[in-house]
Amino acid sequence: MIKTADLKAQTRRELAELAKTYGVAGWHSMRKDDLVTEISKVQRKLRRKSDSSKSATSKNASTKKTSTSSRATSTRAAKSKSKASAPISKGAQIAAARARAAAVSAQRCAEALDQKEQKERVSAKTARIRAQMRRRRETLDRHRDISTGTLVGGSAVANGASRTRNGETHQDRVVLLVRDSYWLQANWEITRASVQRAESAMAERWHTAKPILRLLAVGDVASNQAESVARDIPIHGGVNNWYIDVDEPPARFRVIIGYLADFGEFYTICRSNVVETPRPGECERLDEHWNDIAEDYERIYSLSGGYDQDAGDLKDVFEERLHRPMPSRGDQGQTVADPSLLRQTKLPFKVDAELIVFGKTTANASVNIAGRPVKLQSDGSFTVRMELPDKRQVLPVTCESRDGLRQRTTVIAVERNTKVMETVEIDDRF
Repeated sequence: MIKTADLKAQTRRELAELAKTYGVAGWHSMRKDDLVTEISKVQRKLRRKSDSSKSATSKNASTKKTSTSSRATSTRAAKSKSKASAPISKGAQIAAARARAAAVSAQRCAEALDQKEQKERVSAKTARIRAQMRRRRETLDRHRDISTGTLVGGSAVANGASRTRNGETHQDRVVLLVRDSYWLQANWEITRASVQRAESAMAERWHTAKPILRLLAVGDVASNQAESVARDIPIHGGVNNWYIDVDEPPARFRVIIGYLADFGEFYTICRSNVVETPRPGECERLDEHWNDIAEDYERIYSLSGGYDQDAGDLKDVFEERLHRPMPSRGDQGQTVADPSLLRQTKLPFKVDAELIVFGKTTANASVNIAGRPVKLQSDGSFTVRMELPDKRQVLPVTCESRDGLRQRTTVIAVERNTKVMETVEIDDRF
């Protein structure tokens, strides 16, 4: 018989085979703890049957010996006694025979399992396979962690052999660069705390989650197109940049980095800036390293949207990597290498607003906003960016089922009032 401690040391597959041999009902859907419990119950039953068969055999032997001695002393008494005890002796013999057969079968099964267990314990192939599976699990856990550094005393510690301590603040960010018409480069920095928040938020789905770099195609506002998923790119820990091939230039893209579970749930950590790839032939192919970027940093900085208003992270990354201030645009469009040399004679300032309407329904339904149809994604979600003029608007949003038998309406009322104040001139007084 196999001890309970030895049963717990077995894998679930081995326990399932043992339960199948013992004839345990429902073994294929049991967990490891349930298999150990059921196998222990079967072994206890077999042990009790074996003990009962041994006692029945000894009792039968003593009865037979007494009957033989009585037959030698008195033939008549032996005949009458044998007549009286014949039915009981025959039933006991049948029960004993059955018990012996069950005990022999259980013993052979236990011996076979012991031999199999000893063979697996000493098998070098099994040990090698188990070691490979353990290393595989450790590798998956290590690749799932995409954090690029840890906090030590409030500062970021960079990965790598040197593991130097940086003075800048550690933060979550992903920056998208344009390398040429068909290639983009994503650089990111993810804190360990963000990975832990993702693990806590995804709960049991974390065990099947994979780190993903999601490429989004950014549509045109005028054509009523929002961001759509172009494709998901699996990434892994240990790196902080990735090259992405794109097509159909010119086009606008953005990336988000996060974790994707088996059932399509996506946990977002951070989003990048929006870039637009140039037409083929407008720029030459650039090299792949920051040393080459330093030689032509102005072009790459400009192509990646460095002169846009929302290029904060992009500017910070360029200045950190290249150790120089990034150029800025003057009032007349001229480029000044040192931003401190700029003296603005004008202060252009434009403020605008737009309306974003989003929601979700079934994938086969139809949605209209103010009488205009809206395109739905594969999961039934929709996002519409609309102009927001200076007036009051009432926008009915209608959803209709595919068969046309059910309709729901939500009315959105919005109002915009914009007032431009006069320019205030501030004189320097010392």
